[in-house]
Amino acid sequence: ASRAAGPSVEMEGPAHLRTLICKSACIPIYPCGIMKKSVNDMVARNAATSSDGSEEGTMAVGRRNPKVKREAPEASEPTKKQVKEARKEKLSKTAKIVLVAIGILAMLLSVTAMACSGVLNEVNKEEPYELTGGVAATVNGVNIKEDTVTNQIMSLRTGSYDKDADWAAYLASQGLTPESYRENVIDGIARQYLLVEAEKEYGITVSQEDLDKAWKDAVKNYGGDEKAFVEMIEQVGFTKDTYLENIKSSLAQQKLKDEVAPAEKPSDEEIITYLNENLSTYNGARRSSHILFKVAEDATDEQRAKVEAEAQKVLDQINAGEIEFAKAAKKYSEDSSADKGGDVGWDKLTTFVPEYQDALSKLGVDQVSGLVKTTYGYHIIKCTELFEVQTVTSLDEVPEGIRTYVSDMLESQAVATAYGEWLTDYTEKAEIKINPMPENVPYNVDMKKASE
Repeated sequence: ASRAAGPSVEMEGPAHLRTLICKSACIPIYPCGIMKKSVNDMVARNAATSSDGSEEGTMAVGRRNPKVKREAPEASEPTKKQVKEARKEKLSKTAKIVLVAIGILAMLLSVTAMACSGVLNEVNKEEPYELTGGVAATVNGVNIKEDTVTNQIMSLRTGSYDKDADWAAYLASQGLTPESYRENVIDGIARQYLLVEAEKEYGITVSQEDLDKAWKDAVKNYGGDEKAFVEMIEQVGFTKDTYLENIKSSLAQQKLKDEVAPAEKPSDEEIITYLNENLSTYNGARRSSHILFKVAEDATDEQRAKVEAEAQKVLDQINAGEIEFAKAAKKYSEDSSADKGGDVGWDKLTTFVPEYQDALSKLGVDQVSGLVKTTYGYHIIKCTELFEVQTVTSLDEVPEGIRTYVSDMLESQAVATAYGEWLTDYTEKAEIKINPMPENVPYNVDMKKASE
């Protein structure tokens, strides 16, 4: 019987950033003045993928492992300044969920050393709840302490679901009970431990050069400001050192995946077959470029009018043929796409803010919009390509951007499947024993309270 997955992990960021999907400590961040969330991010192969190759986070669970022994239980969107201030005032429930996933992963970083002493555990902290002690489970004879599991679960509950009714309602909404949630956490810890063991078996190492490159890439993706990036990760509980430790763990897992499930490009026939089976998803796709004239969120009417007038002046020049659109984008646009002549790719492969998408959908190829007002400012939009076919018979009929996207997605799916099969086989060879949940753990709750 399959079990419900743990909570999805999503972090809110400044309005000018895409929504972040934080599945491990490697947090890809892409500044863009119109995009909300890229579909491509969700299929890209990177170290942020969960340990079983799925698109879920650390709490992901799959089928019950037949090798696992379970003892029978005894009886029963703002400005940057506003974002910074808001983050200091309180940590949102969404961010707390991020910290739970991070906490589990961070704890596992020292798993090798802890395994030498026969105990998987995290550093004990003073907590406003009672700990029970004891052993929650064993993995190949190595103990996972009950308090480790409790602290991870309570890091989500404390401050967000303090009332039993709220906690029960949250668990119910996720298809969980205290027992199944505990088992999910244990499964995650056990699986991560086994991955560390596998990394040793396969001789996986992460060099300082690997870490330096990953850090530089992360800073670059955030906009190139290292100080601002450090401030951001500190808001979700990291220091630079702990972030690098998590990157090291993620890179090691990616290298292991590359070793046991090497990537292979799909054939042309596979891409064509997929496209024809999913043609409605891609037909009507529009590629666009834009010129952004930013308006501060707290701008006065006079300031906003001034920016609008400047945008209109550039639009008039484009319509009069006095300047090419791409050159105007490079000269005037305040978006990160300016260097590419304003090109922001295909709308079916990402998600634009509604005002932008509505305007783009009305344009034919080479048509230019009027001024489009969004929360970011004023846009001038040009539709540069349109994909519309009855049937795909050759890849020559498919624009390169869509072709590459589909190829990468199919490759990622194949890798995830192969890696998942390897991991299932590897895990089934392990001896995992989960002990009954103590009745007095602080996250235990009567699920009937969910309806109160």
